[in-house]
Amino acid sequence: MQGPERMKTDTSQSGDEPVHVAEIIAAAADVSLTVSSAGKVQQLSWNVEGVPGPDSPSVIGMAVEDLVTEECRGKVRDMMTDARASKPPRWREINLMLEPGNELPVRAQGISSGDDVIFIARELRAVSALQQRLLEAQRALDEDYGRLRQLQTRYRILFQTSGEPLLIADGKTRRIQEANSAAGRMLGVDAGDLAGRSLDSLFADDDQHIVQDLADRVIASGVTEAATGRARDSDVDVECRATVFRAADQMMLLCRLDKGVRVGGEAPQIEELLLGIVDRIPDAVVLTDESGNVLWTNEAFLGLTEVALASQARDLPLSRFLDRPGVDVEVIIANVLEHGRLRAFASVLSGAFGSETRVEVSVAMLPDATPRVIGFVMRDISRYDQMPSRQSGTSPEAQDQMMNLVGTVPLKELVRASTEEIEKICIEAALQKTGNNRASAAEMLGLSRQSLYVKLRRFGLLES
Repeated sequence: MQGPERMKTDTSQSGDEPVHVAEIIAAAADVSLTVSSAGKVQQLSWNVEGVPGPDSPSVIGMAVEDLVTEECRGKVRDMMTDARASKPPRWREINLMLEPGNELPVRAQGISSGDDVIFIARELRAVSALQQRLLEAQRALDEDYGRLRQLQTRYRILFQTSGEPLLIADGKTRRIQEANSAAGRMLGVDAGDLAGRSLDSLFADDDQHIVQDLADRVIASGVTEAATGRARDSDVDVECRATVFRAADQMMLLCRLDKGVRVGGEAPQIEELLLGIVDRIPDAVVLTDESGNVLWTNEAFLGLTEVALASQARDLPLSRFLDRPGVDVEVIIANVLEHGRLRAFASVLSGAFGSETRVEVSVAMLPDATPRVIGFVMRDISRYDQMPSRQSGTSPEAQDQMMNLVGTVPLKELVRASTEEIEKICIEAALQKTGNNRASAAEMLGLSRQSLYVKLRRFGLLES
């Protein structure tokens, strides 16, 4: 077996001591292999920190190709061929097999030493880790870019196909960045010509200060506000409802346009008086859209719900405050949209800090408003005893009859009879409040339609 004892440089002519080439290489390289002409490992030197090397006795005599992964065997054969042909060595990247499933990336080259070939390798764990992180970062970047393109496409489609006129303007310069087709039609210009124009230039000279003040107030307070002015090109009154938002480090304004109505003369005085009265009456009044989101509230509602400012309740779902077991706001609105109004029914109004107030709620719809508006009037009835004292099933005669049965009929039967009577009263009340709409009554009672029909048949209410 050839070892480091045979690989010496003859320096007898110069008088120097012989140098062990294999030992120098082993000390300088992270991994070194001495391979015979038959491709068998004769010597292994392992200087890689933190990675245990293969067992030397088991490696000696092993084919060098068996120490690398499958895709690197061709590189090893080429390196041995080049070394024997005395070609200039060049670095190749290969993977050493440490154990099944564990590899060590190295950068190696082969050097001829007589009939043997010495492989010198430098470990590339740090480089491999950086490459892996680079690939993962590139993959994540590609995925994020793909998602961004999808979001941009969806945004473009929604923005341009929306029937609501929309403008997006720079919060600092008030320059319009984007406008959809509906905004162009309302303002009487092509939507493509709106980009780059200042927001106030869309309105008549006398009304430009209104839009400027609106933008200043919205950016300063962060609260959505609206103002009405006459459009320059279409010569119609346009209401601009501005909302501020932040895109990265830039403040932007989203302006929703609508046909404005300027009221003048005595009419606005009456409307203002009416609004002032509604705002100050002790009953809570709330206006919502068809989805149940709060549009406007009076002071009484803010007091019952423990909300400091009306702006904090605006755009919140009313279901966050109005809680009635078994019936949600969506069911109430569905009934109002169908019948136009809903008479007084009991519910619970929850405050922001956990308080609960029993209220009597009446609901009506404004059919002429576009979009439609739902009005809720809530009266505090927590000071009243909600238990009915003169219902059809709890009259004094019925109570006396029930008391006379005590001692003659088992308590279990008395309770069953009382439960059925109460159940009948509740079903009658639900049918009365829903205008005999049995589907809505079933939802109000938390029953399926089939269960409600069974109970109606049992109590003899199916025909009535």
